[in-house]
Amino acid sequence: MSLAGRFGLVVGALVIVAAAWAFNDRVFWIRWFSQPPGDTVLLNWQWYQPVDVIKDEPTSPLPNAGEGDVVIAQDALAAAQAYAEEFDSLAFLVAHKGVLQLEHYGPGQDRDTIIDSQSMHKGLFGVVATVALDQGFIPSLDTPVSNYIPACAEDERRAITVGQLLEMTSGLAQVEYGTSAFAPGQRLFFGDDLDGPVDGIPMVFEPGSAFDFNHVNSQALHPVLTGATGMSYAAFVREYLWDPIGGSFAQVRLDHDGGTARIFCCVQTRPMDWMRLGVMLANGGRINDTQVISSDWVSRMMSGTARNPNFGFHVWLGAPYSGTRLISEPQNRRAPVSAPFLADDVMYVEGRGGQRLYVVPSAGLVAYRAGRIDFSWDDAKIMNILLGGIQSSEDGAEGEGDG
Repeated sequence: MSLAGRFGLVVGALVIVAAAWAFNDRVFWIRWFSQPPGDTVLLNWQWYQPVDVIKDEPTSPLPNAGEGDVVIAQDALAAAQAYAEEFDSLAFLVAHKGVLQLEHYGPGQDRDTIIDSQSMHKGLFGVVATVALDQGFIPSLDTPVSNYIPACAEDERRAITVGQLLEMTSGLAQVEYGTSAFAPGQRLFFGDDLDGPVDGIPMVFEPGSAFDFNHVNSQALHPVLTGATGMSYAAFVREYLWDPIGGSFAQVRLDHDGGTARIFCCVQTRPMDWMRLGVMLANGGRINDTQVISSDWVSRMMSGTARNPNFGFHVWLGAPYSGTRLISEPQNRRAPVSAPFLADDVMYVEGRGGQRLYVVPSAGLVAYRAGRIDFSWDDAKIMNILLGGIQSSEDGAEGEGDG
């Protein structure tokens, strides 16, 4: 056979092998090539299949402030809305003690708009896990993860606890999340097997010894929740959180039909549902006449740790202020914080590039923002505008009473 012929056979064989490999991983490639462009991902939430619908009901809005019920100064509300509009926000809502002070939507959007949360799902899961702890499904924060993930019982990972996963101090390795389709982390976003990669993640530092914000910590909590409750993720959220807060629509992505939910990213729901969640948390776990979570567990969820005083159960905390917040001790990564918050109990659920739910129990303040993915979004700036507006309104009311 000629050299050209042999070369052709080798190329043909390689093509066959590549085709077989791609076919075996076809679900990943279908999702990879069908994902929406990054600047449209928040509203293009229907492209992914399969999903598990948590609930599908009409929107249940919070009451609107009537005349005399607006307790945040109008100039502060206007300034906050202007800042949100500067960042092309799809939705920006503000409530005080469960009453809407501001409800603003971008062009073409309204109360029924469904928005992808990006990593805000992590914070939502922090609430879900707190419910499971409060209800006794998970015995304690010290419960070994190996009780629910058998692969962890076979090596040093048996030392990892549920609390360490929630607080991002488990010691589990990071996964590379490069933009290439061949980066291992992309399989967590688009692959059809989430449990296998999580089972295989090694431990790289002693549990509890360092803070390391890591998608794997979140995803590893899925088998903990489903194993502890005997329920699917969507079913548990519906019964113990979404129904009690009066939530409307929500859905989660599955790796395959009947499979594992992606809880480190991307729940799809409406702005008002985030607001109802925030009102419940701001009110010590209670909304209307329903105590969804005990106030003690809400307080614990919003408490920092020795490794990171600005991080609770998958949620970020505004105090104490140091000019930065810790992202990873092993990688020596920190993010800037522009200024101290005007309240010591600011908590926020964070999603990529400025997707946020803010809760300030001492001020009865809840705010939600979704919109253009832009990492220059300033948490302290927006919240201090609103907190300052509450203070000026209260000062004005006191002045009128004294006169």
